[in-house]
Formats: sequence, structure tokens, C-alpha cells
Amino acid sequence: MPSGSRKYTFFYRIYRRIRFLRYVSRLRKRERKVLRMAEKKEARERKERLRTQSRLDRMSDKKRKRQEEAEHIRAIEELKTAQERDLEINANKYDLEREQEADLRAKNRYYRQRSRRRLLRFYMKVCRKNTLKFIGQFNPLKLPELIRQVRENRKLLYDFVLISMQSTILFVAAYLMIFLIGLLTAAISGKFFDYNSIIYFHEIFWLVKPDQWYGDSVKMIYASPPIVAGIIAVFLAIIFSYIHTDRALGKLFILWSLLHGFNAFFGSLLIGSIFGKGFGYAIIWSYISDTEKVIYSIISILALFLIGVFTSRSFLVSANSYYASLENRKQRFFIWAQAIVPFLLGNMLIGMIMFPRILVYNMTVSLTLIIAIIPIGLSHRFYPSMYFEEEDIGRKFRPSMMIYALVFIVLYRLVLGIGIPL
Repeated sequence: MPSGSRKYTFFYRIYRRIRFLRYVSRLRKRERKVLRMAEKKEARERKERLRTQSRLDRMSDKKRKRQEEAEHIRAIEELKTAQERDLEINANKYDLEREQEADLRAKNRYYRQRSRRRLLRFYMKVCRKNTLKFIGQFNPLKLPELIRQVRENRKLLYDFVLISMQSTILFVAAYLMIFLIGLLTAAISGKFFDYNSIIYFHEIFWLVKPDQWYGDSVKMIYASPPIVAGIIAVFLAIIFSYIHTDRALGKLFILWSLLHGFNAFFGSLLIGSIFGKGFGYAIIWSYISDTEKVIYSIISILALFLIGVFTSRSFLVSANSYYASLENRKQRFFIWAQAIVPFLLGNMLIGMIMFPRILVYNMTVSLTLIIAIIPIGLSHRFYPSMYFEEEDIGRKFRPSMMIYALVFIVLYRLVLGIGIPL
């Protein structure tokens, strides 16, 4: 055997192999540990670089904002200085222009007053002429026949006046309730943006500077009242579906309220899309195109018309508060007394309540309810005679409901005439 070679036993070779494998395993663990430490160190360095870069970016942003604010303030001061210098240089010119404008306004006011006086004299002349003509055509021999006709239709006239009066009062109370909810909703929405306000009977007076308004506040404040009114109208419609056969006048108040609620949403959407007032401010700040505004207007008109179609039967069913049955030939008389006349008189009373602070936008939205009143006034001819109860409860004044409604109307005008700060 050569002197350099050595023969190991089987177990010793296994022992050497195991030691070699352990050595390799420790070596790999050491390498992995070194690699992990290098990766952690690199990650820490990367985070530190990102943190440093973020801090530098924030500092640069703050510096840039301060520079922009300084430039903005400097530009405003320059504009003020230029305006003051212009006022000093052209003071005489501006005074002359103001005098000319005042003279022009005075002249226009004089011509308007003169035109109104001429129109008033013309109307008085026409009325006097027509009165004299009526007196000249009056035949005293027909007076007994006229008195007899009035006596024969006295009961019908009493029913018409009673139904119209009670429905008109509930119409006005329902409108003021929905309008008050809209005012409160807008005022509460303004509190989310730290806007203080005073609620009056006709509008909200905002204690906010013009430069404090921005897109989100305008959209929330002017869009929330119509949306809340629409949601309330949906709930009232659900409630009315359960009590529509009740004989109390409370269901008529709920019926008018849900109509005013839907009109507050769709009517505001229609008028706001056309004239850019009220709900239209939210539409403008949402950057809606003219085509979409036209689509909104068409949808609003169709929705109000369909609401009138679907509620026309409810107005006829409300006759069970006065009659045991409603024949087809009397339905036109009842619709006029229950819906059409209250709509006309109610809007007149609303204008008197809002006087002298009548807002054209609010009155226009209220008058858009005519889109729903038209199908109510026309669809009665398609319904058969209705029979409710065998017992006739009679047509008489319901003092309790009317007193509550009148008290609410008076309190609304008196309390909100002073103003509620919020």
C-alpha cells in the first residue's frame, strides 16, 4: 500500500461526512445571516432616504405656498393701490357718471310712475264704463228669478265654499311645513362648514363672507333641502297609502304635504336647471352641461305630471270626508273645490304671507305644482261614480284641524319674522 493513502472505516467515513455537512450548513447560515443584515441595512437606508425626501418635499411645498400667498397678498395690495390711485385721478369723472346714473334712474322712475298712473286711469275708465253698462243692462224684473236660483243652489254653494276654505288652509300649512323643513335642512348643512345663519320666513340670511363659499358647501347647502323634501314626500306617500280611506281631514293635509314635497324636489330641479337659482347653484357647481340640464327639466316635468295622474284618484277618494258617495256628474265640482281653487287661493295666501319679502324663485317653484294640478283637474272624467259609506257624515266645518293649521301659519310668520339664529 502506498504511504500517502489511508483507509478509513465505514463509520468513520459517515462521521466525516456528517461533520462536513454541518460545516456547510453553518457556513450557509452565516451567509444568509450576513445577507439578511445587508438587506435590513439597505431597507433602513431606503426608508431614511424616503423620509428625508418626504421632509424636503413638505418643506418645499410649505415654502411654495408661502410664496404664493405672499404673491397673492402683494397682487391684492397692488390692485387696491391701483384702484385708489385711479379713484384719486378720475374722481371728478366718476362723480359725474354717478350723477348721470342717478338722473337716469330718477327719469326712469318718473316715466314708470307716469305709465302706471296712465294705466290706472285707463283701467278705472274701463271699469267705470263696464259698471255703467252692466247697470244699464240690468233688468229688475229678473231679480226674483236670480234670488230663487241662489236659494236653490244655496246648499251647493255652501259645500263649495266650505270644501275650498278647508282645503286652502291645509294647502298653505302643508307648503309652509315643507318650506320650513327645507330652511332648517339648509341651515344645519351650513353648520358642517361652520357657516352661521339666521332663518327668516322667506329665506336664510347667511353670515358668511363671499370668499368663504366654495364648491362643496354650495352643493350641499342648496341641494340638501330639495332632496330631504323628496325623501319626506316618499315617506308621506307610504303613510297616505294606509290611511287614504280615513274620513278625517288629516289625510288631506298629508296629501298636500306629499305633493309639496315632490314639487320641492322636481320643481326646484326644473326651475334651478332653467334659471340657475336655488337648486341650480348646486347644478352649476357640479359642472352639468346644458344638454343634461334639458334632460333634468324634461324628467321633472314628466315626474310632476305622473304624480298628478297617480294622485287624482286620491283627491276623489278624499270626498268621503264630506259625502257618502260621489257621483260622476259631481266629480268636476268636487275637484274644483278640493284641488284647483285651493291651489289658486293658496298661492295667493302664500304670497301675502311672504310679503314684502317675496322671492321670485320660491313663488315660481310653488307655481310649478300646476303641472301636477292639470291632470288632477282633467282625469276625473275617466273615473266612475264612487260609493264610500252608507252613513252621510254631513258637510260641516272641522274646527280642530283648521285651528291647528291656522295657529301653525300665524306662528310661522310671527316667529320667523323675527328670525332664528342657528
